[in-house]
Amino acid sequence: MSEQQSIKDTLDVIRKALEDDESSLEEIKDNVLILNKLVKEDGTIDVIEDNSLTKSEIKEILDNKLEELFDQHFEKWLNSKLPAHLEKYFNKK
Repeated sequence: MSEQQSIKDTLDVIRKALEDDESSLEEIKDNVLILNKLVKEDGTIDVIEDNSLTKSEIKEILDNKLEELFDQHFEKWLNSKLPAHLEKYFNKK
């Protein structure tokens, strides 16, 4: 299939989707078209890359950062506050 035919087919799909106003929300969700190509003014076609992070990558980044911050601050808290808390605890008994 030539690039011209591919562009024509893509435009036909978009045109049909825009003309179909009576689609329900569920039908629209089922018929999602993701375009990953950009046609420039000079006629060249660029593929658009998806550089977004996945859910698992985001979770991993957050887990690592939270672990790092928790370790730093918890250790500081233990060193500064724990002796006073232990002393209060043992003095009450």
